Amino acid sequence: MKQAGLMYRGAEAELYKTSYMGIECVLKKRVPKSFRLKDIDEKIRQQRTRTEIKSLISARKIVNAPRVLQVDLNNAAFTIEYIDGEKLKDIIDEKQIDVEAIEKTAEAIKAMHDNNLIHGDLTTSNIIRKGNEIYFIDFGLSTNSDKNEDQAVDLLVLKKMLRTSHPRQFEEIWGLIEKTYGSKPISEKIIEIEKRARYF
Repeated sequence: MKQAGLMYRGAEAELYKTSYMGIECVLKKRVPKSFRLKDIDEKIRQQRTRTEIKSLISARKIVNAPRVLQVDLNNAAFTIEYIDGEKLKDIIDEKQIDVEAIEKTAEAIKAMHDNNLIHGDLTTSNIIRKGNEIYFIDFGLSTNSDKNEDQAVDLLVLKKMLRTSHPRQFEEIWGLIEKTYGSKPISEKIIEIEKRARYF
């Protein structure tokens, strides 16, 4: 495998653009934490990597997500295919909203939730449009749950990000998402959580 330049460095992991058997891909490596004991740190990084890989494999049965190409649990690393498309945050335009992309996003989130998959980091940077399809990336915070609370919190992450990053389009976009997602109990739970948060 040929390793290329660093694409992204975060608190938990580093992403490298590379290639594997002629396929453009991304290598994700969870970085060691010096404040943790080495053995404990290795176990934590390996477990989180294992959980993310399982979530990616599960997600691909429900929505569009990158294929896992290679796994190196000893180094808390794995390689996935590179999704060459536009991030949703880049295609949300101030003058015109891509209704189809927003609706497909909401339908896919509902499909994940119907299968008890919580993405955990629903931002417009982790949603990519490639052609006419919507892909989801970065399942590093994913969990499994059938609880309305957890599904509502998953959507609330997206709602807060939209309000902050795309304030001019927020009302229209969120209205489309809520309508397409189509769950009154989840919408009510989101409002309940927001009200609860205001008291803390």
